[in-house]
Parts: sequence; C-alpha cells; structure tokens
Amino acid sequence: MSRASHLSLVTGVPANEVDDAELARRLIARDPSFATEAWDRFAPMVQGLLRRALGPASETEDLTQEVFVRLCAKVATLQNHAALRSFVYSIAVRVLREELRRRKVKRWLRLTKTGDLPEAQAAASNPEGREALTHFHAVLDELGEKERTVFFLRHVEGLALADIGQACEASLATIKRRLARASDRIDSLMKRDPTLAAYLSKRGGDDR
Repeated sequence: MSRASHLSLVTGVPANEVDDAELARRLIARDPSFATEAWDRFAPMVQGLLRRALGPASETEDLTQEVFVRLCAKVATLQNHAALRSFVYSIAVRVLREELRRRKVKRWLRLTKTGDLPEAQAAASNPEGREALTHFHAVLDELGEKERTVFFLRHVEGLALADIGQACEASLATIKRRLARASDRIDSLMKRDPTLAAYLSKRGGDDR
C-alpha cells in the first residue's frame, strides 16, 4: 500500500488534502506516516533556506534533518496547529543561526548596486564578480550572527519585518535595530574595501 493510501485510510481524506493543523495534530500523536508527510511538505522549504544562506556546498541535508528532529521533539508545544509551517521555519532559522555561530559563513551571493542578492550563477563566469564576492564574504564575516541572519532574511528571503521578528523570536523594534546595524556596518565596510567600491561603482555605471 502506498504512503498516500495509508494516510487516506487513517485520516479519511487524501494525503495531499491534510491541512497543516491536522498534520500538526498527527505529529503530536507520533504517527510515523505523518512524520514522512511533514518531511515531504516542508523539507524543500527548509533546504532552500539553508542552501541560500550557507551555499550549495554546505551540509544542508544534515542540517535539514536536525530541523525535523527538533520539530518532532517540540511540536507538542505548538499551540496554534494551523501555524505549523511558520513553526518549522522558525526552527530552521534557529538551526541556521547556530550554524552561523559555529563557522564562518560560505556565501554564494553576488552584489548588485541595489543591495539585492540574487542567484550566484552569473558570478561563476565573471572573474571580477568572483573577486568581489570573496571580499563580500569577508564583510559578512564582520557581522554578528543575529545581524547577519536578519540581513539575510530581509534581503535574500524577502521576508517582511514582522515575519522576521516571528522567525527570530524578537520584537519588531529589535529586528529594525539589528537590520539597521547590519546595513550600516556592511555599507561602511564595503566603502572602505577598494575592490567592492570599484565593483559597485562600475555596476552602477553599467546599469544607467
């Protein structure tokens, strides 16, 4: 019997129609079939977050598994079962922050004059971009993990400030302060780095 058929027999509805609230309740009940369903539903989101933050060479599979180990251990504390996705995301952010504390971050993002941080494929064939990326790694390493996480969630993930606050378990005012500190620090360090200053100046001219 397939996993989908098994879930259908247990819940009375097809697996792909089990909403987050019901999935949370089944996880709390320690149903192993729904642990598999949770992985299928949320693992791509978690892996994407970790890969974008840490780079394609990072140990995202191990870190993703750690997120789901913690999910199974902590899901019983979730009061609003419908908020399961946000709960998983918050755990992933916590694991990310711990990883950022543990090692120097290996970034795979390149710069643009707007401060957006898009996919890195373009930098792979651009020696100048690769050099700028190396220098930008050094800039990011100057940030604390809290500021670095907020900067990433805002400018890479594109999260609203309120959502960042929820994911980082911090107030909106705290998130704004961290983001302002991170942005000011990055701006200052980039202007003092001749390679980054020249790279951004050239990109600004190219885009006009």
